[in-house]
Amino acid sequence: MELNTILNLLIQYNLTADELLLIYLTFLAQDEENHSEYFTKWYNNGGQHKLKDMFTSLQSKGVILKNYNPSCYNPNEIEFNKNFIKGWIKNSGELGKELFESYEPFLWISGKYVPLRNISKKFYSLDEFFFHYSTIIGHSIDKHKEIMELLKWGRENKRITYGLLEFCASQKWNDLKLMRDTNFDGEISDTYNLYESI
Repeated sequence: MELNTILNLLIQYNLTADELLLIYLTFLAQDEENHSEYFTKWYNNGGQHKLKDMFTSLQSKGVILKNYNPSCYNPNEIEFNKNFIKGWIKNSGELGKELFESYEPFLWISGKYVPLRNISKKFYSLDEFFFHYSTIIGHSIDKHKEIMELLKWGRENKRITYGLLEFCASQKWNDLKLMRDTNFDGEISDTYNLYESI
């Protein structure tokens, strides 16, 4: 996360740096890969003395719903305010980053590899692209999950024949969904669009 993004989150939600760190550690612990080791490291190095007060503060600021008992820590029981989640996603760029990292990196064409994740013709930075993608899908976690499932299917079935910019601009996930749902098994040639997008 960029420093500017961190500052925007701190200002927008009146958070302390410690509160923002706790939120980030909680999201990591809630992740499917369950990176709770980061929270444990923070907790064992002084975090346990701050935890209850910080959760009480986050509840009073409307970041965490009031039904959570701040005297214990179970990340999967912590419910964040939906507006906060949407703001976090909008500012953090995490959805765009996951798409970028999961996208097919190269395609073999005419005896050479062609990069598919080149975004520099339209964006000055990865963060700018991450925000752009998130905006396209309305900062929706559910839509992003659907796109990631379709992308996984597309990669496994060798259906990714276009660059990342084309994927987003043309919302190619709709084509992948159609192909998957209709058991499309024809050949696809999209070389023209590929070269236009890199």
